[in-house]
Amino acid sequence: MFKGKKILFFAANFFGYQLEIKEKLESLGAEVHYYDERPKNTFWYKVLIRINKKLIKRRINDYYSKILKSTENEDYDFIFFLKAEVILPKMLEKYRIEHKNAKMILYMWDSIENCKSVVYLFPFFDKILSFDPIDSKENKNIKFRPLFYLDDYASIDSNFKNNCYDISFVGTGHVDRYPLIKKIKSLCVDHGLKHYFFIYLQDSKIFLLRKLFFKDFKDSKRHDFSFTPLNKYQIIEIIKSSKVVLDIERSVQCGLTMRTIEVLGAKRKLITTNMDIKNYDFYDEKNILIINRNDPKIDIKFFKENYNEINSRIYKKYSLTSWLNEVFFDS
Repeated sequence: MFKGKKILFFAANFFGYQLEIKEKLESLGAEVHYYDERPKNTFWYKVLIRINKKLIKRRINDYYSKILKSTENEDYDFIFFLKAEVILPKMLEKYRIEHKNAKMILYMWDSIENCKSVVYLFPFFDKILSFDPIDSKENKNIKFRPLFYLDDYASIDSNFKNNCYDISFVGTGHVDRYPLIKKIKSLCVDHGLKHYFFIYLQDSKIFLLRKLFFKDFKDSKRHDFSFTPLNKYQIIEIIKSSKVVLDIERSVQCGLTMRTIEVLGAKRKLITTNMDIKNYDFYDEKNILIINRNDPKIDIKFFKENYNEINSRIYKKYSLTSWLNEVFFDS
């Protein structure tokens, strides 16, 4: 379906997933012109985009104008945005006019609550999808479509290495996530569970600000965090070496995280705080333990039982290829 299709693709640098998407599209036969949706990826640029991107309106418009100029002679089949946190409505309208034959698609892998200005862009898109079921229910023009796992996760050996971790966590130390991680680490110690917890912060400045202004970070130590993210292969090796993976969604989100779907792809058991996971077709209480984020408890029996295989059709549905087919072609 993608053979011969030409795609203009905008996405922020998000742990390399944007490049995985580009490479998969190209392997399926598409020609992809990829651009970072942010003019710069410095700490302060990211802050300004979140606080009020109009403060750097000229820089944003200059950046997108240059891209529009360089692509004006291209005949795109699709213009594809992931999240569209940066571009302003009038500039997006120019893309709509310049590339009038292109189908414009937006996929939200964040909730609208975290990116409220995106609603002003909706009229310019032909198709909008979201990983968040609540956003989809509240906006009739948004189709619900969960995230995906990369092919690398499907190739993980289903046999657990007994000499490694009973449970692991790899993720960003968000304000609402960090105190819960500390509680669960303590529970792991109490139960004698072999564990590995990797907590990432994008910048040391974030650590200092949170330590100053958030009580849950008051007693945190710099060595509790890493300011360098793990690469894909390091994360895969950790999951491969884990019997159970912990995931904690942000309290402002309802949709399942990327890590949740990756654990599905890797055929590992999951402990999660996301109650909504019961509504998904791959939910199996033998594989997924839901805990209360306000009062977490771990059932040690969950670690002793083996992973229960799910239907292969459901498993395939969450692959990157299936995700791309639905995003671009399914009505």
